[in-house]
Amino acid sequence: MFVTNVISKVAFTSSQLSLYLDKPPVGISPVLWEQAKQENPDPVKLIPVPLVGFKAISERLRLQKEQSEAHFARVELIGKEVEDIRAVQANTLSRLQQLKRKHSELTHRVLQVMVDVEVQKKAGFSLQPEEEHLRVQLESIQQELNAPNLFKGRLSEMLSLIRMQSLSEPGNKSSTQMDNAVLTSIHSHLSRQQEGISHLLDIIRDDLQHLDIIKQGLTEKVAS
Repeated sequence: MFVTNVISKVAFTSSQLSLYLDKPPVGISPVLWEQAKQENPDPVKLIPVPLVGFKAISERLRLQKEQSEAHFARVELIGKEVEDIRAVQANTLSRLQQLKRKHSELTHRVLQVMVDVEVQKKAGFSLQPEEEHLRVQLESIQQELNAPNLFKGRLSEMLSLIRMQSLSEPGNKSSTQMDNAVLTSIHSHLSRQQEGISHLLDIIRDDLQHLDIIKQGLTEKVAS
């Protein structure tokens, strides 16, 4: 196979385009030619071309069919590429979840080592003021949770009342009405528990920041 001819691909000049469009082709009505120019979807890139005879129409249909088949093949190829990308994305997400779990396990292991080291280092020493304050808060929260006449007891009482009411009135589908004082008490206890949990979350965040610093230091030490 070798090159037999080379033809440059150039567009019409303005004068050539005007000469072609201003004069209708032979056998074409000026009205139809003007309509074809008005309905041109892209006058910059496209020009109207007359179709004369069944042979020209058949050739146009053949070309349109070939172009449609080429477009369809390209759409199928793009669809296959999209499916491949989705499969890669699913594998990447699965791998990311595995790495997250591994990171969490390593974080807990390092934190446990830090706890063991800290316990051994402070063996025989009294608690620091902030540690004593945290211990008191945790004990207070635990006592409130276990107190029979506070949060836990009220919830148990409410559950018992709801069960009894459901058994005594099986056909009643209306919502159970609770006393405002009970709701206020529950809201108060929940608020206090939320404050305690928020404080614990702040402490955990600080510990995680310290953990990241220690991990970075260990990584740099191993790398050196």
